[in-house]
Formats: sequence, C-alpha cells, structure tokens
Amino acid sequence: MRARLLAIVAVVALASTVVVVASARTTANGLPSYTDGWQKWPRINKKPFRDTGPLSSAHSGVKNVYASKRKAGSKFPNGTVIVKTIVKPGTKYVGQFATMRKVNGRWRFIEYERSSATERYSLLAQGSLCTSCHVMAKSNDYVFTKR
Repeated sequence: MRARLLAIVAVVALASTVVVVASARTTANGLPSYTDGWQKWPRINKKPFRDTGPLSSAHSGVKNVYASKRKAGSKFPNGTVIVKTIVKPGTKYVGQFATMRKVNGRWRFIEYERSSATERYSLLAQGSLCTSCHVMAKSNDYVFTKR
C-alpha cells in the first residue's frame, strides 16, 4: 500500500513538473511562446483605447486587445489566447503585456512588464489578482473588451 501511494505521488509530481516546464517556455523577449504571432491576430477593440472605467488604473496607458481565435457563440473556445498590449503614458513601446489563455474551459491570467523597448519582459501579476477584476466581465466570458 505504501509503495503504491509513493508511486502515485511520484507520477503526480512528474506530471506537474512537465506542465510547469511546458508552460515556462519563453520567447527571446521574455514572453510565453504561446503568444508568438500575436501581432497578426484579429484586434477585438475597434480602435486603441485609453484608461476608462473604474478599473483603468490596472492597465494605465493606450491599449489594444488581440485574440488568437474568434468567439464561438458567447464564449471563446479552449486554446484561445488573448493579449492586451499597453503603451504606458510618456512612452512609445509596449511596456505591459497582459495574457489570458483558455485551458480546459478556464482562463489563466499572466501579466508582464518591462522598463524599456530593449528590456526583456518580467512577470508582473498572475492568477487570482487578475481574476478578482475579470470576474466582473463574467457575462462576456471574463473579457472586458467587446467588439
């Protein structure tokens, strides 16, 4: 019984490691590889927008939102990646890069930032910090931007 339990724990630990390693792959600029090609994805906002509404301080600057897949009815399909680019006030480069990735029907949120156009992105926020705001957009599949 003990040997079986240890075997199960080992398999779960190995599987978790594989998931972490697979999701940790990054591009040369520090962004996750699943965002590759975002510049060619359809933009879901009609035009660039600035700070609006009560949550504007979370992403201060000029924003654009891109989606790797289109909505299927009222929801985005599994595998969809949504990217929000933010050009911070007083700059001309994307300084914040927020991602949403739909896996098994649930969104995974990660946000990155950098201080210059040549610097690699680093982790700014993820998980429940992002979810706590996005829950307000539940009726639009947790996405604030509407086409």
